[in-house]
Amino acid sequence: MTVLFFKRRAQDRFQDWLRDYPRATPIAVFCIALLFVIIAARSVELAERRTWQAAQQAVATDIASGLERKAASDSAYLVTMASLFANVGAPSPETFSAYISRLRVIENLSGVVGVGWIDEVGAGSLPALEARIGTAGFRTLQLKPEAQPSRWPAYLVTMIEPQTAENRRLLGFNMANEGRRMVAMDRARRSGAVTATDNIQLTQDVDQKRSPGFLVVAPVRSVADKNRFLGFVYLPVRTQDFVKAAVRRNLLANGRIELIDPTPQGHETIFSSGSTTGRFGTVPDEKIEVFDQQWILRYAPPAREGFYPLSLVVLFGGSAFSTLLLAYVLLVQRRNGDLHALLDAQLVQEKERAAFIRELNHRVKNTLANVTSMIALSRYRTDNVQVFADTLLQRVKALAAGHSLLDGQQWGPTDLRSIIATQLSAHDSTGERIEIEGPEVMISPNDALTIGLAIHELATNASRYGALSNDEGQVKVHWREVDENWVEVDWQEAGGPPVMQPERLGLGLNLVQRALAHELRRPIEIDFNPEGLHCHFCVQRRVPRSFQLRK
Repeated sequence: MTVLFFKRRAQDRFQDWLRDYPRATPIAVFCIALLFVIIAARSVELAERRTWQAAQQAVATDIASGLERKAASDSAYLVTMASLFANVGAPSPETFSAYISRLRVIENLSGVVGVGWIDEVGAGSLPALEARIGTAGFRTLQLKPEAQPSRWPAYLVTMIEPQTAENRRLLGFNMANEGRRMVAMDRARRSGAVTATDNIQLTQDVDQKRSPGFLVVAPVRSVADKNRFLGFVYLPVRTQDFVKAAVRRNLLANGRIELIDPTPQGHETIFSSGSTTGRFGTVPDEKIEVFDQQWILRYAPPAREGFYPLSLVVLFGGSAFSTLLLAYVLLVQRRNGDLHALLDAQLVQEKERAAFIRELNHRVKNTLANVTSMIALSRYRTDNVQVFADTLLQRVKALAAGHSLLDGQQWGPTDLRSIIATQLSAHDSTGERIEIEGPEVMISPNDALTIGLAIHELATNASRYGALSNDEGQVKVHWREVDENWVEVDWQEAGGPPVMQPERLGLGLNLVQRALAHELRRPIEIDFNPEGLHCHFCVQRRVPRSFQLRK
């Protein structure tokens, strides 16, 4: 019951808002609904963006994992070869080539330029080295570049597979003459682990515009004599080939990938792929460990353009719902307006019906009072029933004629000329014996009925006893404006039988004098001049305005 009560109360309050604020309420409902839609679309957009960000972060993690797996795999091969040579001793070119071939190193280590051996050569041990590797056809070993006496021992590349033209130019290269190579070898010798150089230009690629690379070296010590250092096994690696071998091609095709080496001299970009133009998203940098190097992976996925599909569905669907809600509110408002208009119309009709009944009662009472007065006055003036009936009938007809005229005017202000002409039309068949003259004057309905009845009595009296009782008599009715509120009316007879002052007024003139004076609230003057009867009275003007029922 409580829920129903509050629900009904909320509905009533909403209906009141629709009625009191017909424009603001629908707009407010639409704006609130649209605001919720925008908030929902924004929430979906943020959720989709977080999902997309997580997916791109997963891509970056996948790239980083591929690089680390590739580095771990290459390190495992390098450690295996180092362990092999630690057991069998420093290799000759033939044994080195045989071991590399049997281990299928070149086939399994994708992305590397080759596999090489570095010997440590003292100032006087170069002939012994040349004798050891002489079986490969090298009578003498040319240092590249020539080692300085103060820089002994030298670290010479003495063997490398596969023996391509690019790799063969590396034979005899002294690694000690290049700082980054020497730093990596010193670190490997001290730690006994696989190490990698910072970014370098490979000797194989000196004359070519290719991406830079790095070296991966593993120290080799004799198993029999731990103090005897045999040399290094190393891998020359092109960074671009290394990344392509480690990362799936579809990951490299989307977005932009950068590998950054944070050296003491600053951040150095060692690899970059993808377009440098356009809009890109942002993903937090990944710190990865490749061999013993700490690299930074910076992945920038292609930025999304526009809204996510689900956000568009929520936005357009919510907008459509808001529009339908607005249409529903407008329909409810229109229905409520029609209902209120119908109720108001019914209320107005009830009021008008009650007012019509009151007006009808008032007029019927007035009419009955007039008829009752005429009957009461007529019964004492004659003993002849027929005369009584005829006289009464004529007066009732005169009263009815006034009512008909007022009905045509919708019971509004009525023209004085029309009232007089209506009552006198039956007494002048030729239109030459009665003269009506005066300006246009509007009078009230009640005054019109009284004046109409008075004119009828004056005309009846003139037809029986006055100017209209013979063929020569005439009647002149004229009026003039006294001021803006009052009009004087004169009834003048002439040409009839001589007029004599009666001892008492007849019923008609008595009715004129009493009724007219009572209704008009002004005295009535009736003069019995010998040449003809003269009647003078004043009537108040009425400003024309629409008819209103009594309240």
